[in-house]
Amino acid sequence: MRYILIRRIQVFSALTAGLICLLLAACTEPSPLYGTWADNRGNTFTFLDDDTFNAKITSSDGIILNYEGKYSVLLNALTLSSTNVELRVVTEWDIRGNMLYLDWINEDGVPVSLTLYKISN
Repeated sequence: MRYILIRRIQVFSALTAGLICLLLAACTEPSPLYGTWADNRGNTFTFLDDDTFNAKITSSDGIILNYEGKYSVLLNALTLSSTNVELRVVTEWDIRGNMLYLDWINEDGVPVSLTLYKISN
């Protein structure tokens, strides 16, 4: 009799723990970076939920350069590591309303402040 009671408590505890984990996983919010961001100069960033990004950046010569790779976020620090071009950008980011503010390093190594507007989720 005691064994049956202990076994029921174990099963109940396991089910309760599983339910709590399921509820916590369902309550997480997606990153505010997810989606596509663009400005009027032709610069665009797309952040995907698998921690990858695609970027089209207009150079100072007017040439559109394509970048893709992985990104990671720690508080307000954004690290962009390109896989097709050897480039790693670490910048602060901020979102106010539908505008994303960040700094990008251009081909000359000079930081360029970007203000991007969210155009799709």
